[in-house]
Amino acid sequence: MTTLNTEVDNWKALPWKRFQKVVFRLQTRIFKARKNGDRKLVTKLQKLLLNSKAAKYLAVRQVTQLNQGKATAGVDGKTALNCKERMQLAQDLAKSWKKWEHRKLRRVSIPKKDGTKRKLGIPTIGDRAYQCLLKFALEPAAEATFSGDSYGFRPGRGAHDVQKSLFDKLRSSSNGITKMILEMDIEKCFDRISHQAILEKTELPKVALKGLRLAIKAGVRGEYPSSKEGTPPWGRNFPTFSQYSLGRNRRLFQE
Repeated sequence: MTTLNTEVDNWKALPWKRFQKVVFRLQTRIFKARKNGDRKLVTKLQKLLLNSKAAKYLAVRQVTQLNQGKATAGVDGKTALNCKERMQLAQDLAKSWKKWEHRKLRRVSIPKKDGTKRKLGIPTIGDRAYQCLLKFALEPAAEATFSGDSYGFRPGRGAHDVQKSLFDKLRSSSNGITKMILEMDIEKCFDRISHQAILEKTELPKVALKGLRLAIKAGVRGEYPSSKEGTPPWGRNFPTFSQYSLGRNRRLFQE
């Protein structure tokens, strides 16, 4: 008979550093293959990553222990998982990620500075782990072709990179005397973004792309049976694949 302490020890004893190296190595190969335009190799490597034990356990660990919103409940009411439940969730992902049934979202209203409220759709812990698994495979392929002038929620990029870019482009010795700064805001971006546009630009194996479609069209429990547009801005809590890099490897994704 296993005790709670035994389950905790088993979870902590998992080779987390090796898991990180396995996932990062595959992500690096996906990034390089997409840079070289080899779509077939990208798909093959993404399948390897999605089927890897390491990615399943890291996804569960991310959403249950590391994310800021780890204690936020979905429609199932679960705010936390113990070590035994984490193990079980990782095993469930391993067995059924190809046929994952995404549940409805729970609607939460967040007050904004202007007095209005922003509505967020909260997936269950299991659904967040599934989404995180898809992100592991999707992000390196997307990063290979993404704009070099974009800095928000990007791997290996942050506020200091924006500051350096602005300094280089706005100082008196650059780009002539006349300069202009344009500030724009895409109104209700997450609320109105086209699902079809997202899916057309997403590079994932067919089975994972089908799962992504089900996730973004899950709808809100008690309000919308299925979403037709928009997506909950929940993925920003997920890790970027550069977080699994070490030192000099991080520069690879800033080229």
